[in-house]
Amino acid sequence: MGHRNPFRYSSYAGRRALIGFILAIGLLKAQGTPDILRFIPGRYRENSYHQIDLYNPYPYPLRIGGWLIVTRQYSVRLPLSLTLMPNRRYRLSKEGGDLPLQGYPDFLIRIPEESYTGDYVALLDAEGTFRKGLYLAPIPQVLFLPDSGMNISREGKRTLFYLPAETSPLWEYVSWEPDPITGIVRIEGKWRYTVADAQKEARIYAPVRFSVLLATYEEGAIHLSWEVEGREACKRYFLERWTKQTGWQKIASFPCPSVFPSREKKEYYDPSVLPHATYRYRLVYEGEPSLRLESIPVEIVCRPAQRPLRVEAGAGLIRLWVAQSQPIKVRLLDENFVEQLRVYDGWVNAGVENIFIWDTSRIQGSCWVIVWTPQRRYWRRLCVR
Repeated sequence: MGHRNPFRYSSYAGRRALIGFILAIGLLKAQGTPDILRFIPGRYRENSYHQIDLYNPYPYPLRIGGWLIVTRQYSVRLPLSLTLMPNRRYRLSKEGGDLPLQGYPDFLIRIPEESYTGDYVALLDAEGTFRKGLYLAPIPQVLFLPDSGMNISREGKRTLFYLPAETSPLWEYVSWEPDPITGIVRIEGKWRYTVADAQKEARIYAPVRFSVLLATYEEGAIHLSWEVEGREACKRYFLERWTKQTGWQKIASFPCPSVFPSREKKEYYDPSVLPHATYRYRLVYEGEPSLRLESIPVEIVCRPAQRPLRVEAGAGLIRLWVAQSQPIKVRLLDENFVEQLRVYDGWVNAGVENIFIWDTSRIQGSCWVIVWTPQRRYWRRLCVR
């Protein structure tokens, strides 16, 4: 029986651990770079339009904690724990978003030249390596590149950065006229002009357009109806439902209408609702990764619909309820449908009992009560024929 050398075994295990560590470092080095999906420069010190959207297009998470973002107007170090999950966006903005810059400690204002003719955003990894850049200018040859500066973290760590000249292949150029309220967004692989209003952007570029969503509660189910217009080719859109317990959830999907004919009438029944519960519905189109269109939500409470009019009639007495205040006419007719008496002609109030009486000793042989509303006529029999 052979003798195992524990030293050789431990050396082998150590080599395996070292190789694993080197591969892990290599994988970390080789990890992808998030895309820049949206850039609205704004004037940081003057307005709140500024936005930058990062996006992970890979099927694995991107660890970008400690990476540096540099623009013409500031530098900011991303949170050290930040990991961008697959197919997710991360928004930096002056106010709101995933990282509100106003008040963020690892944020440093820069003092740009007043005469600059464009703007840019650069992404550097935790070691200061330039990973990706996007710059906007009326002409490709902009004067403010190359650039350099320093970022100071909350701990006082000073990090020098250097941005290559505009001729570097790491930069992506997009022609853009400087405007503090507009920027660019990548939709379907193309850069398009946009504004700092996601709803307005969606109305401009979404391939579908929704009409008003209508909802009614009928026999234990909610009936939804709408119209959808096809503007460009797309795959599908969704119907979402909201409850207090679950929030918004997708409950159905529909194919996008053909571009011609462009308008379709659609309906959907939701039988999985509870009596007296409150629900909201909306239509949603999602064009990954940057476009989302939502219809105006509709809210409905699952209460049985109240009849628009209820009439109880007997000899000398009419009891009447209406769901909505409205003008009515009440008449008595004999068995030959000849008018005997004009009981009432005027407005009645909703939610109260309206009572009408007449003298049966004077009006005899009444066989029908007829009630006119602006929508229809209601008949009630008084006599036995």
